[in-house]
Amino acid sequence: MRQKMNAVLVVATLFLTGTVSKVWAQGVLSRTEIGAGYTYASMDQNVVFGSSGRLNSNGWNTGLTLGLDEWFGLEFNFANVRHLESASTVVSGVGTVQVSASERHSTFVAGPRFILDRGRARPFAHVLVGIDHESVSASGSSPGDSFSDSMSDNSFASLLGGGVELVLSKHCALTGGADYLLTSHKAADLVDIPFTRGLQHNFRVSVGIVFRLGSGFEKHK
Repeated sequence: MRQKMNAVLVVATLFLTGTVSKVWAQGVLSRTEIGAGYTYASMDQNVVFGSSGRLNSNGWNTGLTLGLDEWFGLEFNFANVRHLESASTVVSGVGTVQVSASERHSTFVAGPRFILDRGRARPFAHVLVGIDHESVSASGSSPGDSFSDSMSDNSFASLLGGGVELVLSKHCALTGGADYLLTSHKAADLVDIPFTRGLQHNFRVSVGIVFRLGSGFEKHK
């Protein structure tokens, strides 16, 4: 009797595994999208201690969306943007002095994506949360001397926005979107001043290309 029960359990397990795999392949996998593209970001420089202004940053983004339904998916997005400045000048009695500074943000967020399928045009909205890693570095050199310094900080990040996909073929679409990105980075190390975090109100614009697996975009024609 025990052997028969074990055999029944094995058959049931295989059946359920096959059913789940089939549902995954025909459902979620067939609506899975992988994308990549260019990102422009306007990064807020507010870190409490009087700094202000914004930096124009450029970089790239990549993402994965698991289509749990025709109108709903789970989105994962990673973006990396950088601002770089450099200058050189001739100082009397010293020579040519060169300095450079850069700020880089690496942002990973995930959350729900809501999709309105209208055939070739597929508007979407998303609310994503995660982490933003900021790294700042500066360096300089002159005849006989040089210096460099860097700092980094991690912050909770939340992103709210949306965009639209324009379907080109069964498995390919152009995508574009705009997002508001909220971070809370602290100021650089200052002697005898405790770390204090400020809110940074950042904005991102992205364009790229999306590939859809499985059956592709069902309403691409």
